[in-house]
Amino acid sequence: MFHRRSGVLRTTTTMHKFWRSAAECSVASLALILLTVVFYRLHFNLATASLLYVIVVVLLSRTGSFISSIVASIVAALCLAHLAPPAFSFRVDDPFDDVAIIAFLIASLMIAHLISRVRKQAEEALSSVSYKVIEAEEQERQRISKDLHEGIGQRLTLLMIEIEQLKGGSLNGVEVPSRIDALLKQSTELVTDVKTLAHELYSPRLEYLGIAAVMRSFCRDLGEQKRVEIDFRGDNLPSPVPPDISLCLFRVLQEALHNAVQHSGVRQFGVQLNGTSEEIHLTVRDCGVGFNLETAKTSRGLGLNHMQERLKLVKGSFSIDSQPKRGTTIHARVPVGSGSDSMRAAE
Repeated sequence: MFHRRSGVLRTTTTMHKFWRSAAECSVASLALILLTVVFYRLHFNLATASLLYVIVVVLLSRTGSFISSIVASIVAALCLAHLAPPAFSFRVDDPFDDVAIIAFLIASLMIAHLISRVRKQAEEALSSVSYKVIEAEEQERQRISKDLHEGIGQRLTLLMIEIEQLKGGSLNGVEVPSRIDALLKQSTELVTDVKTLAHELYSPRLEYLGIAAVMRSFCRDLGEQKRVEIDFRGDNLPSPVPPDISLCLFRVLQEALHNAVQHSGVRQFGVQLNGTSEEIHLTVRDCGVGFNLETAKTSRGLGLNHMQERLKLVKGSFSIDSQPKRGTTIHARVPVGSGSDSMRAAE
């Protein structure tokens, strides 16, 4: 049943494309014929008519199918032959006119082919970016799900078991106060971890504390959660930093630190955030195992493409200096003001 429905769907899609191409060919042919009548009435020469026909072919190539562009090119060449002396006849007396019409047909077909290739490449690039965005979102969801299930979920289960034991009176009176203190400590740690996870998803503190304070807080919380040492230093930042730039740099820091903690094999990391009057720099360093850049670019786990695509949205740049067993340095640079400009352009 599923294969039958898939076959019907493919057949319907093919028929839809066929009728759409047929409609485009008919409209283009009618438009070219009407233009030919106008050209004859206005006594246009072949050069002027050819230029206007090329414009029609280009417009059709940008919006229509490649097949309709080919048909339009052939119809336009026939229209030129119809315009050439003797007029209203497909017989052309001047051999130079023959050459001009053939040259027009070849040029039109080449233009249609080139524009079709550019459109296809643009669609593939857009599809690739969309796929990378979806893939990055799925990876982030998997990471959050893992943290909730294997970390917070299991700890909550243990906390519930201990509360049941306390409620059942299986402990003597001396152990109860100390056990209550331990449960309170576990509850506080759980609340802290939940807040940290929530701030990783979105930190409203970016809006009123600023990027440096939020990054410092994130480094401290992540260090406590993963039991690592993260040295954060930030200075000379412009004020205020545009919200979209702040969010972009914060996401890059999250991705870079999570990668470093998970893959570097060391427990000490350095983060530096500084700025000038023209740009902001973010650097994340570790002295770990490093990696091969060419291999990492095709890896699904490091999210390097995700960071790079984020920085492109605010006209920033992204570079990595890493070698096996020599550590890794990730550097992001964003021009100040580019974020707000891009937001206005998007609106």
